[in-house]
Amino acid sequence: MTTQNPNEIWQVEVGGQVYEAAFAELGEWIGEGSLLPEDKVRKGNLRWIEARRVPNLIPFFNAKEQGLAMPIMVSTTEADAAPPEIAVEQAVENFQPAPPPVIVPDPIEYSIAVPPIPAAIPDPNFCALHSDIPSVYSCDGCGLGFCKVCPKAYGGVRICSLCGAMCRMMNEVVQKRTDTDRRTAAIDKGFGTEDFFSALAHPFKFKPSLIFGAIMFALFSLGQSVTALGGMYMFVSAIFCLMLANTLSFGVLANTIDKFAHGDVEANFMPSFDDFELWDDVIHPLFLSIAAYVSAFAPFALVMLIGYNMVVSNVNSQMDKFQQTVEKIPGSDSFDTKRTLDQSEAVKKALSAAASKHNEELEAADNAAHGGVAVPETEDVSARETREQEALWAQVQDGRKQELEAAVGKSPETKAKENEALVQNFLALAAPLVVIGGIFFLWGLFYFPAACAVAGYTRSFTATINPLVGLDTIKRLGGTYAKMLLMGFVLLVASTVVGMILGAVFSPLDLPGLGNLPAKFIGAIFGFYLWTVFSCVLGYALFKKSDKLNIA
Repeated sequence: MTTQNPNEIWQVEVGGQVYEAAFAELGEWIGEGSLLPEDKVRKGNLRWIEARRVPNLIPFFNAKEQGLAMPIMVSTTEADAAPPEIAVEQAVENFQPAPPPVIVPDPIEYSIAVPPIPAAIPDPNFCALHSDIPSVYSCDGCGLGFCKVCPKAYGGVRICSLCGAMCRMMNEVVQKRTDTDRRTAAIDKGFGTEDFFSALAHPFKFKPSLIFGAIMFALFSLGQSVTALGGMYMFVSAIFCLMLANTLSFGVLANTIDKFAHGDVEANFMPSFDDFELWDDVIHPLFLSIAAYVSAFAPFALVMLIGYNMVVSNVNSQMDKFQQTVEKIPGSDSFDTKRTLDQSEAVKKALSAAASKHNEELEAADNAAHGGVAVPETEDVSARETREQEALWAQVQDGRKQELEAAVGKSPETKAKENEALVQNFLALAAPLVVIGGIFFLWGLFYFPAACAVAGYTRSFTATINPLVGLDTIKRLGGTYAKMLLMGFVLLVASTVVGMILGAVFSPLDLPGLGNLPAKFIGAIFGFYLWTVFSCVLGYALFKKSDKLNIA
């Protein structure tokens, strides 16, 4: 048996970290739960042993296990005597703790005393050791506050001097607590109409971003009309403008959803271009947009492609069948001049014969009126000849119409008839495809918000294009997804109505090939605003369901 000073420093290994404390403080650590029986301790350079194998710590572990008041050691030495010493048994490997509540007698000069009633819990806003100084750090373990000098510093990490847990800056703790309380209240409240009106108002909180983004999107939308000017360069420019428009729109969507889903519902919807990177700010949003549209509308596009090929094949076969009955365009090398002259002569002869018969009928009628001769049955003949004349005149008019359209282009009436014929051919040839295509189109409208949501909170191309991830997202959202669809439908109707109004107002400015440029420009500005609102709707929905989607 040896003796040792209670103020002698012992080392304690907790959670891979080594701390130092006076031996008399280890009892307090046991009462606070910072020192467990299986933790390793040692004195000086001796080998490490489990704390439960130290005889003088056994009463503290027994009291902690039974929920009793923690004992304290009180020195019984004289005031002028040497510093009190505590006899400590040398721990052995096969030492077994004494069964509670029996305390092994030892020639140590201490007595067990009941601790006084603990004081009130200190205010975490003030230092636990200096009650008049505001807290700078907060302990993650005991929850107490400390001033700047109280926690122990280990390589930039602050450790609580009472329980040994990590301490954090007080402002970080307050901000985290505020965010947690706000998230909890929002989740309990649920997603509803209030969020829709908040989404309508949110873009106006950042007016410069809204104006700048809307103008850029409108210019990119107008750039897609340059294909009407013809040429490969114009076609490439239109494709480039289409890519930029999708990049901007999905950049806004991904940024908004990512910020909202993580609790920052007051963030700017426009991505920050301070640290511009080609991949993060241009290419990645473009691929996200492609993945979202493909996952939602790829089946519909495939059905439409099959139906188009069937219609084109049928139209081509009909054109080949009746090609010989169609007149060649005048002025071309293959124009059949003799055939055209023959047709003209035939028309003239038919009209001359009809006129002669008509004169004969008039003479017969006149003779009958004056001489009493019976009038031949000319009524049926006249009606028949009238129909023949009308048919011949229709052929003449059709020929003139074809010659005129060959010179100046097809009339709107002809285009409408051709489109009607194309639709009729499609309906006649691919009626089952029409039904299947309609179903897939409705599916695309139903699934598209989920694809956009996945693109926003995962920012992953593979996750966005994978329909299983989207379906799982719909399942987790539950009734919230139905509300999202309803709000998206309202925005779609609003966009359609505004487009129709703009088209009617600016119809006099509709240019051949280029279309109605003023209506496109203003419609694109309004469309960018509605897209931003749609992004905010998805962001609010994911924020309210962040616990179900495991979004931290």
